[in-house]
Parts: sequence; C-alpha cells; structure tokens
Amino acid sequence: MNTPNYFNVIEERINLLALRIISRGRLNILDFHVHSENFYQCFLNEVNGWQVTNENDVKQNVEAIDLVDHTNKLILQVSATASKQKIESSLSKDTIKNYKGYTFKFVSIARDTDELRKETFKNPHGISFNPASDIIDKNSILSKIRGLNINDQERIYKFVKKELVNE
Repeated sequence: MNTPNYFNVIEERINLLALRIISRGRLNILDFHVHSENFYQCFLNEVNGWQVTNENDVKQNVEAIDLVDHTNKLILQVSATASKQKIESSLSKDTIKNYKGYTFKFVSIARDTDELRKETFKNPHGISFNPASDIIDKNSILSKIRGLNINDQERIYKFVKKELVNE
C-alpha cells in the first residue's frame, strides 16, 4: 500500500518544517519564514486546487495579505505567529477593503490553531471570514490530504519530497 507511505512522508516533512520555523525563529533566523510563504503558495495550490499567487511578487510587503487567489476570491495571511491579536490586526488593515467579495484565510505555518478557531474576531471591514474553516494549520491541511485519493496524495508527495528535501 502506497497511500500510508505518501502520507507519512508528507506529514513528517510538514511537521519538521514547522518545528524548524519555531526553533529558528527563537534564534532570530527568519529565512524559513520567508521561504515558507513561497512553499505554502505552491503547497496550498496542490492540496486545494487553488490558484494562489504571492502578492509580494507584485508589491513588496503588502499589509495583511501574502497570497491571493483571484479566481477563487481568496486572500491569505501566512504566519508563524498564530494569535487572536495577529488575526485581528490583519483583518483591521485598510488593504482588506480592496478585496470586497473575497474570503480571508489565515495560514499558521508553525503552530496548531484548534483553540483559535473557537474565538470571535473583530472584523471591521466585514470581509468574509469564518474562523472554524478559514484558519488553516498543518493539522487541518494534513487531515485534508489524508482523505484524498491515491493519485492526489502521490502528486502532493512528489511536490513535498522535491521541495522539502531530506538530505
């Protein structure tokens, strides 16, 4: 059976990336934070069939928005910091007003967000945002991958293996 093998490699590499982001962040070595934005752009496209692009390729350091999918009307904030304050800060930025009709998604690349999904958030610009479904972390992504068919898991496995090389 290949499905468990595909999932095991994906799960191991994603969890290792998260641990390294946390550890290196404590040492103020932030290169994985920056590179993870590009990784998650492609990774989320592979997992969800989105067409996410990196907003920093268009304009450097856009407030509250890292990735955009104009086809599916999504804006994503990718962060190693997973807190209510971080999400509310993103939701309050004026740049959000430029995305009426879009859904805001918060992607935690290092920390679990189970408790955060239960929170109520200030959303001054009224952008579509449901914490239960729009706060994404490694566990929610891995859970989705686990439920995919073998062909999709194999495609994601090949991407992860190529991108997160274990030397």
